[in-house]
Parts: sequence; structure tokens; C-alpha cells
Amino acid sequence: MTKITELIQDFKLNQEILGRAREYVEICMFRLGRWERFITKELDVHHAEDISSHHIKRYIQERQRIGSEANITLNNNIATLKVFFQYLVDEEFIEERDNPMRRIKNLKETKTVIITFNDEEVSRIINDVREETYSNVRDKLIVIMLIDTGIRVSELCGIKNDDIARRHILIHGKGSKQRLVYISSIMRKYMRKYEELRKERFKKKEPEEIADYYFLDQTADGLSRSRINKILKEHCRNAGVRKEVRCSPHDCRHYFAQKQLKNGIDIYSLSRLLGHFDTQITAKYLRGLEQEDILNIGRLHSPLNGVKIKQ
Repeated sequence: MTKITELIQDFKLNQEILGRAREYVEICMFRLGRWERFITKELDVHHAEDISSHHIKRYIQERQRIGSEANITLNNNIATLKVFFQYLVDEEFIEERDNPMRRIKNLKETKTVIITFNDEEVSRIINDVREETYSNVRDKLIVIMLIDTGIRVSELCGIKNDDIARRHILIHGKGSKQRLVYISSIMRKYMRKYEELRKERFKKKEPEEIADYYFLDQTADGLSRSRINKILKEHCRNAGVRKEVRCSPHDCRHYFAQKQLKNGIDIYSLSRLLGHFDTQITAKYLRGLEQEDILNIGRLHSPLNGVKIKQ
């Protein structure tokens, strides 16, 4: 019989050996720790071999009773438990038939319409960022990159100099998954400008004093997520963005996804660019499109476009 606490620590060690991102490991440990406290204290279950689907359902019911989390968040907790128990099966701590997550289904999520920036707001946000100093140009490039690539703010913070190629950027995404995003001509223009100013800004520093991250603060250290949030919110406020838009870096991601769909990209290609594991996750962005947008996409990709028909 193996104690749940020991297996959770073993799971953590394995995730770190596999090179999972620190943030991913931390959120897994938070979710598993909270679950383990409930299982042991409330249900008096201490060994993995004794856990049944009934115990898992009791935990889900308890989280629902507390009522502080939406179903989408609870589903993320369920996903972590599925990964954990699959690990126990793979490592032969339990048998496949004894996996308590086998018949646990996700909760039904509320289908909300995603409201994000419109084209005019995006134009005003970008044009609000001046180009007078190193910080100005850096901030403008950050805003452009978030909007032009749809990457997550954590992914942007994690970009290192070696990740930059001539035509693309290597992105280190969730779950240690890597993908490439393109560099558009407008983005390349501001990348060159930023790189020149960065070189000038830190020319008196020794190489070991400069962090290896692509985006640097005034002390040559990497930028934090909170700093990037502040940069975007400041320029959203100056640009007069509608109140229903949160003005977070994730809204740039929403805008990117919806604009790509309006321009006729297919769901599979978009999911690759966004770093989604499942096209169903990407499909939620379709709910934010107006009916006229859907009709225009249909016209653009009509099966008879380019087909010669005799009159």
C-alpha cells in the first residue's frame, strides 16, 4: 500500500525530470495538494489503492458546494487528477482497471461569447505607444507581438535570444510543448529597432550581467508578467478601449484568434499557432464572431470559387 502523499511527491519529481515548465508543476501540486487534504481529512482515505470513483465524485461535489470556481476551472482540476492517476497506472502503482478517473466526465461548461478588441481599438493602442526611448520601443514591440502572434504573456516573458530566428520564433508553451510562430514584416521592423536600442542601452554591461531573455527591463533582467500587464492596461486606458474588454494580454490572444478566423484560417492551423492540444479549445473563438463574419468566411472559401462553369 502506498500513501497518496508519497505518490504526489513522486509525480512531482517525475514531472521535473521530464522538463515540465515550473508554472505547470506548481499548479499541478496546488491542485493535487488540495485534493489530497480533502481525501485524507474528510474521507479518511490515505492510500492510492483505496481510492474509487466515488471518492473523486465526492471531491468534485465539495468544490461545487464551495461555489468559488466555474466549471471550466473544475474541469482543469479533473484534468490534473487524470494526468496524476494515468501516471500511477504507467508506473504500475495501480492497475488500469482500478484507475478511479476512467469514468469521470468533464462538467458542462457555460458557453460564453468572447468579447475582445476591435480593429480601431488595436490601432489606437499600438499608436499610443511612443518611439522615443528604449522602453518605448520595447513596449511597442511587446504590444505588437502579443497582437500579431497570439502568444501567452508567460510565453512572451520566456522568449530567449536563441529562440529568435530570421522568419520565426520558438515558443515554449504549456506542458513544455514547443511550437513556432511567424515573424511578420511589421514585427520584424520593430524587432530590429528594439535590438539596436537594446545593444546601445546595455553596451557598458558585461555579458554575464545581461539576462538571456529577449525582452529586458532597465536593469537588463527579464520582464515579469505583471509588468507586461501594466504596459498593456496603460495604453488601453489611453486608447479609450470599451469597458467590457478586460485589456489583459489574453485579450490580445482572443483578438488574434478571432481576426485569423475572420481572415479565413482553418481551425487546425489556428490551434497549432495558439499552442492548443485540442481543436475544441480553439473552436470557442468562433462564438465571438458575428453572423456576417461567418457568411463572409463562407463566401471566401466557397467550393465553387475558381470552378469554371459554362454559361
